[in-house]
Amino acid sequence: MFHHKKGSFTAWMLRLRKIIRWPLMTFREAETCSQHSFEVALISHQIALIGQIKFAREYDPAKIALTALYHEASESGGVGDLPSPLKYHNPEFTAQIKKIESEVEHSMVYQGLPSYLQAAMSDFVIQSKIDHEIKAIVKAADDLAAYHYSLAEVHGGNKEFNDACKVLEQRVEKHCNNWPEVAEFYQSQFPACMQSLDQLSRPD
Repeated sequence: MFHHKKGSFTAWMLRLRKIIRWPLMTFREAETCSQHSFEVALISHQIALIGQIKFAREYDPAKIALTALYHEASESGGVGDLPSPLKYHNPEFTAQIKKIESEVEHSMVYQGLPSYLQAAMSDFVIQSKIDHEIKAIVKAADDLAAYHYSLAEVHGGNKEFNDACKVLEQRVEKHCNNWPEVAEFYQSQFPACMQSLDQLSRPD
């Protein structure tokens, strides 16, 4: 059973910068969980705005962005970043990891925060409390951010990420098929994310 010290929630969240993603893989440029969380928040906010403005979705883009910002809370609170092939290899093991993640989230909120903040923060941190639609947009942004990082590694000559790119490309394609706002973001903004500084600096 996890037990987080009273008043320690923010301290644990700030430790996301100490958790390096893609463990066991060789990478050219390290990525921390705090960097990843920022990117997922940024992308999910853009997707939510597109959905709200172009597709008349009843999204709250700010809430979705904040949910994305906290989506790796359990990793900072004690779970760490487990390699996906290991985490999802066995359904029983996956279920156990999800159980531990939930315990960590509950402990961080209900032990690590003052009582008057707990109800408000639980809607952002505890995954089982998050609305299905919000979770879907955050997951799409999560996969887009991971795909962006993996593509950058492959384009830099790192073959270690070839398989990850293929898997993430399929996930992104599925998100695009399910959500037109994700497809719009992917078609209109993602290509520029893969350009060099010189390419980005040239006028159209």
